[in-house]
Amino acid sequence: MALTNYGYSQSKINKDSVSVEYSAISRGIFKKIKINKKTISVVNSRGGSAIIKSSSNSNWETLINELKAVQVTNIPNLEAPSKSFQFDGAAIAHLKIIQNSNTYESMPFDHGNPPAEIATLVKEILSIAENIE
Repeated sequence: MALTNYGYSQSKINKDSVSVEYSAISRGIFKKIKINKKTISVVNSRGGSAIIKSSSNSNWETLINELKAVQVTNIPNLEAPSKSFQFDGAAIAHLKIIQNSNTYESMPFDHGNPPAEIATLVKEILSIAENIE
């Protein structure tokens, strides 16, 4: 099976087993988001309880389409466009994609300013999470 320029061909993403995780943490911000085909989980405070809702088909398909546009295997190599998180100028953020037994985690980046290659995917994750709160 040939890979596209983005690292995954459309048929290679197993929509039933892939999940995405996003976190943004600083002294004043705490957000952990986990999304898979069945559920969306959002924790908004340290030690807080997760808000868990069912994932709608439309949200899931939109997220999968954004994921297909990302070279998943390159996520650990992406450079952050800014590094305000290093001096508390922004919350430190991470993106993690889990597919089967493989985990692809980004280097830290500023919440609100992800690397361009994952910016649309991160925006969609945050939008989905915001709509369940």
